[in-house]
Amino acid sequence: MVAALCLSGLGSGRALPAQEVGPHRPAALFVSSFGSPAIGVDGASLRGPHRAPAVVWRVRTARRVFSSPALTRDGWAVFGSLDGTVQAVDGRGVVRWSHRLASRVFSSPATVGELTVIGSDAREVVALDARGALRWRATLPQDMDAPVFAQPDGVVLVASGDLRAYSRAGELRWTAALAGHVFGPIARAGAEVLVPEMRGSVAVIDPADGRLVRRVELGSFLYGGPVALADGAFVVGLADGTVRCVDAAGQPRWTFRTDGAARRLGVRATPALRPDGVIVVGAEDGGIYGLRAADGARVFRVATGAPVRSRACVDRDGWAFVGGEDDQVHAVAPDGAEAWRVTVGADVDSGPRLLADGLLVVGADDGALHAIAEAP
Repeated sequence: MVAALCLSGLGSGRALPAQEVGPHRPAALFVSSFGSPAIGVDGASLRGPHRAPAVVWRVRTARRVFSSPALTRDGWAVFGSLDGTVQAVDGRGVVRWSHRLASRVFSSPATVGELTVIGSDAREVVALDARGALRWRATLPQDMDAPVFAQPDGVVLVASGDLRAYSRAGELRWTAALAGHVFGPIARAGAEVLVPEMRGSVAVIDPADGRLVRRVELGSFLYGGPVALADGAFVVGLADGTVRCVDAAGQPRWTFRTDGAARRLGVRATPALRPDGVIVVGAEDGGIYGLRAADGARVFRVATGAPVRSRACVDRDGWAFVGGEDDQVHAVAPDGAEAWRVTVGADVDSGPRLLADGLLVVGADDGALHAIAEAP
């Protein structure tokens, strides 16, 4: 077990000394994004902990961690904290670098090549290199809460009041107007991207030039993001307690009402898609739902003790790992049964991420990144 590390004393804008960082290995372009599970960062190629798991290490920050970890080219988890730090942690719990920003970090990062790109409440987006040093910074019109989205060509999309596309070098490619603030992650649907606007709509945008293709009005606040289906449709949870599927033309396909909808309990979590076509999504009523993507039929419901706002991480075998405000991380097996739950001691709104086979990492309100693995 690796001892917990605290970086609250590091100076502003300063990374750890170079000798504490492993040697950088040149490699092909690697793109990871919170909103792109097909690229592999949500566990599509990894196996999660299936039996007898436990917390094996923690890396502490000074404040809560809402940011969902991304995966660097070196195989490290990188995440932000409300204390303003961005940290990269290896599979043993060793902090490889840390960089302090000017304000709180709610945003989740994306990695492109050696770069980690992340936004903050200081109305800026920054790119950090493989040692955590600042490569470039850009000013934004609003605080940034949404995850950064990285495209396969390395261009990153940043939603903060408007939508902006930046090259790997920090060059602004284009800007697109949005209808309000964005909290949830962007998703890719075919050749287009889906941007969740909090006011209750999804903007379908051409990522080549920022052109608005269409705007899909949903009629209820939208705090999470959409998940795209293979045919160009998308599924999204709404503040009215429903989960809705909209087809590629922007027309409703199906609507599912959660048990909490009648009590005005919403769905803030971003849905995830299992390999067998089942949507997994948490809700404010404390349920983790499995819905058939084809028609919205309920496959299962796992009851927790509190609202579920974390996005599920799905592994290669179809297991789903979800954080809850009951201070626990829950594992749902492919048959819809809850296989285990592990207490971390604080609300878990961050989305879990598989760092390696059998190793799951997730942030929590106690200010720590927790690693969960099967007992040896």
